[in-house]
Amino acid sequence: MTPSVAAAGAAGPATAAPLSRYRFVALAVVWSAYLIVFLSRLCVGPLAPFLKSAFTLDNAQIGGLTSATAVAYAPTLIFAGWLVDRIGVRRALLIGTAITGVCIGLVALAPSYGTMLLLLGASGLGCGFIYPTAVKAIMLWFPPHERATAVGVNQSAVNVSGMLGAAIMPGLAVAYGWQAGFVSAAALAFVVCGLAAVLYRDPTGHPPATAAPQPSEAPAAASATGVDAPGESAGLLAFVEIDQGLPSVTGDERADRAALESGFVAVLKSRDILLMGLAALFLGMVEFAALAHLVLFLGTAWGYAVAAAAGLLAFCQFAGALGKPLSGLVSDRVLHRRRVPALLGMGTLAGLSCVALALLQPGHTWLLWVVLFVLGFGAVGWGGLMGTLAGETGGPGAAGAAAGVSAAFFNVGIFLGPPLFGLIVDRTADYAAAWWALAACAAVSLVLLALVRERRR
Repeated sequence: MTPSVAAAGAAGPATAAPLSRYRFVALAVVWSAYLIVFLSRLCVGPLAPFLKSAFTLDNAQIGGLTSATAVAYAPTLIFAGWLVDRIGVRRALLIGTAITGVCIGLVALAPSYGTMLLLLGASGLGCGFIYPTAVKAIMLWFPPHERATAVGVNQSAVNVSGMLGAAIMPGLAVAYGWQAGFVSAAALAFVVCGLAAVLYRDPTGHPPATAAPQPSEAPAAASATGVDAPGESAGLLAFVEIDQGLPSVTGDERADRAALESGFVAVLKSRDILLMGLAALFLGMVEFAALAHLVLFLGTAWGYAVAAAAGLLAFCQFAGALGKPLSGLVSDRVLHRRRVPALLGMGTLAGLSCVALALLQPGHTWLLWVVLFVLGFGAVGWGGLMGTLAGETGGPGAAGAAAGVSAAFFNVGIFLGPPLFGLIVDRTADYAAAWWALAACAAVSLVLLALVRERRR
């Protein structure tokens, strides 16, 4: 892809609009949408004992329910990334949350395991809309020096939804039956859909594409980085930076449509997006294999009871929830918006924590807590940085497509990581070999990330 320039339009330093405070409302809306669709994806785990009893399921069938949404989720990410660049964030939010609400609500009425499997798979269509849509919204509303922090905050919704589901779903099932968990998730999805309809708006205004400003003009022009109300001239692409991606939106419908088409094809052909997608695949293997098997590992190798092991898993998720915004803040403020060095740091933490778990022996409880915190911070906390890098590489016009393609690779890692980890343990009767395998995956991701050519901003 060739570099394009998103100029601040005709507004000069004296007339530049202030940074829009509305960006925090936009972030709150997409964070809520992200939380609710992942609550829908993750509610099977807390409800698994009740579903197993109600439908006489074995463990493999429960695993099928857990992964059902991912079947439609991965391909939808690519399509949704393309679509959000065409129809806008607001419409994509409404589509994603509405599909999720309908499908998850119908799960409560499912008469059989097969029907439930199909409905959970269909809910992946709605879930797949939200990630590229959220990245697109942040690329549009947040200035470059805040984007990684904002994406990290948004990604923390995944961990919050996991903790929330574990806290409320079993209690609902005990009091009202397993159906109550799915009904509650569906109701919340419709509430968020209504909030998106009322509160979220896409930026308006279409500044003409202009030549890149001279270095002396950049700081002044960069202050025109937001839109406080529809129609203000700061516009859709009012960030002064040199990025990959599409030309600026011109207001010419035919020209802009052609630009979107060519931009999506360029995303699919981009060497750098392919590299970061493959890196996300290997980091996804590390993240989800670790989270999927941590309770079993702690019970088998360390002798923890299930409740205590689950508490350590929640602690690991908490570390990931901290890692996403904090790593973004470091990237924005300390590394001057450089994403690749921050990702290399997170991948290194993930790999070192896997090495530590392979070597650590029972009895060093305080050290185990430290290692699990590092595991969560690095292996779970990298997602916001990757989303930011993908969105910025695609440019404002193709941020959704770039984020969707990268996330689709990540979901391949979700498919591969947990079963491969389990297969290694089954064949070797040793968890250490599996942790070494995850450390190797982290090392491969570091090599791939080091080859990504991060654009000058």
